Amino acid sequence: MLNQLTGNRIFISSGEPSGDHYAQFLVRELKKNHPDQIIYGFGGKELHEAGVKLIPGLNQVKTFGLDSAIFTLKKNYYLHHKIARAIYRFRPEVFIAVAYPGMNLLLCSYAKKLGLKVYYFLPPQIWAWANFRKYLIKKWVDEVISVFPFEYNFYKNLGIRVIYLKNPLVNSVKDYKRNDFQTRIGFMPGSRPQQIKKNFNVVIELIKKINQQNQEIQFYLILYDKEIIQDIQIPEYLRVVTENRYQAMKNCDLLIISSGTASLEAGLMSIPQIFFYRASPLDYYIFKKFLRIKEYNLANLYFNNRDVPVFISPNQQYLQKVLYSEVKNRMLI
Repeated sequence: MLNQLTGNRIFISSGEPSGDHYAQFLVRELKKNHPDQIIYGFGGKELHEAGVKLIPGLNQVKTFGLDSAIFTLKKNYYLHHKIARAIYRFRPEVFIAVAYPGMNLLLCSYAKKLGLKVYYFLPPQIWAWANFRKYLIKKWVDEVISVFPFEYNFYKNLGIRVIYLKNPLVNSVKDYKRNDFQTRIGFMPGSRPQQIKKNFNVVIELIKKINQQNQEIQFYLILYDKEIIQDIQIPEYLRVVTENRYQAMKNCDLLIISSGTASLEAGLMSIPQIFFYRASPLDYYIFKKFLRIKEYNLANLYFNNRDVPVFISPNQQYLQKVLYSEVKNRMLI
């Protein structure tokens, strides 16, 4: 399906870590079909390892939620202009946006003005909220690339050209088997510093309470990158894992997750999980007011069920209470 995505020079823009994780699969597939393609872009270490020439001096955007984004508008404006200048200098034939619509949609507009072929991989979740973005996508994007069947059908029904790509996570996680049977709970509080800071106090207090009841349980903090917690004090009984993430996940009896991509990965590996997110009051208001769907956990949406319990609230004490109750029932502590 990606054979049509041709061009000797491609620019790819991935604005956050989970997008970077998906984007490297796309780049590897492109290079398999077109080994001579030159790919330049904005992203993180996984894109770089896949062979993308990254813009020097730029780090990924690492915000999450409306309130945190408000405080980074100036930074995003600066990034947008620096990336736009890089696109102009590189003169690609194709522009690929990956996730992060707050910045990437504007880059799609700019790329379209330059006459580039524009693709959007992991497109805006207009099936959930901000449906008005469909008009921007129709205007600025030639084709959407979706890895979710429900999303592919949604875009297709809107008359937007869409390519379905089998979710690359399926093959990347399918062969992992548990090789360590120590009783263990893994925590995956997100991939962005702002997101982790909101959720981390919930995690720490929950661990303390569990540890009081059963000191035989081990705890993993599973992250994309250790740098994102450099300002957070980690207790000694919580082991930080950044290498071989999938094996670390598989070796857990239970995962407590705040990331959609991680939740889907856990679902694909059949690992029991609980999803939670400590929203800010503004985020929570937006969720309640404007969300167009009743289910927003990615694993539940992907598998078309509600097997993953989901808890979203601005109230830290409430989240600690419901999470402890879930853990107690599952782990028999």
